[in-house]
Amino acid sequence: MATIPKNLRDNELSTRLQAGGITRTSSGKVRDTYYLNDDRLLVVATDRISIFDFVLNALVPQKGEVLTALTHFWLTEVLYNFKHHLIKSDQSEYNAAHDLQGGPFTDLPLERCLVVKNLSGCVWPFEMIYRHHIGGSIYKKYLETGMAGGQVITPNLPQWSKLDKPIFTPSTKEDVGHDVNVDADYFFRHMEEGGVRYAHEVANMLAEAYAIAYAYAEQKGILILDTKFETAAGIIIDEIITPDSSRFVLKEDWEDAMEKRRSPDFHDKQPVRDLFMKVLTPFLNKKDGSPITGINNLDPENNEHVTFVHGLEVPEEIISGTTKRYLDIFERITGRALADYQRNAMGV
Repeated sequence: MATIPKNLRDNELSTRLQAGGITRTSSGKVRDTYYLNDDRLLVVATDRISIFDFVLNALVPQKGEVLTALTHFWLTEVLYNFKHHLIKSDQSEYNAAHDLQGGPFTDLPLERCLVVKNLSGCVWPFEMIYRHHIGGSIYKKYLETGMAGGQVITPNLPQWSKLDKPIFTPSTKEDVGHDVNVDADYFFRHMEEGGVRYAHEVANMLAEAYAIAYAYAEQKGILILDTKFETAAGIIIDEIITPDSSRFVLKEDWEDAMEKRRSPDFHDKQPVRDLFMKVLTPFLNKKDGSPITGINNLDPENNEHVTFVHGLEVPEEIISGTTKRYLDIFERITGRALADYQRNAMGV
């Protein structure tokens, strides 16, 4: 698990909720989750930003708002026919976060909050990753073997080429170190050995959800190169098709990138990644003793490495530029300004 700087983990809201007797069950890279009862959880998306399994000591204004609103949008306006974890309010047309009033929930930031089904203990131990374009963490192995997720792919495709149809390339979810890409057959075998007999049905359901979202976004001039879902008890949970869980590019830019054999411009936190891949660290390579460049080459389980990363500053222009990217992709996909969507669709 990524280590979160204490000043970012224990924010004013988390302190107030816990002082009011609300138990925080987890504090992830971006989201804090609180126990409401055996049936419900409160999920709050913060503005924390993580790259390469490190949580940086910086906040990106409105990032958590975009993640919350996009998840809400996909599940209520596009993928509403799919089983998911959002709970509707008993008192209004909005999410059940509206039903929390008074006490520690006074002034609850609804723009960051979703009340969801409590499926603790039922979450599948895999990232359900779907790709309509070949690239990212599987690309090197694809070039070596001609396969991805155990599936044979057309050989020698340039990175981010569009595939004839989306492929399923699951990965493990590791508590220590990086997630590990596995073959689809390994995933299905593991789930069946664990007593889950309907893994194929869920995988097909998520593939259909991705296909629908891909087609929807393409009409808006956006390509979702890949995305990752999480599931529990056979339904969709966690964030859905956001800049933190997907790669978004403008279709026009992707077409130019394919023609010129370059990488497209990702509409997410890529400028932050680019900046910190160039940082000279005080640590040395074990092989040749040379200085390590880039925090992507550090170990998020090494306390010295974590302390170093937490001491790095993110320039204001990078932070503001990242906010603009998140807001831009939201507006392009939904056709609405964030504030308008929050007011009219989320009751903020």
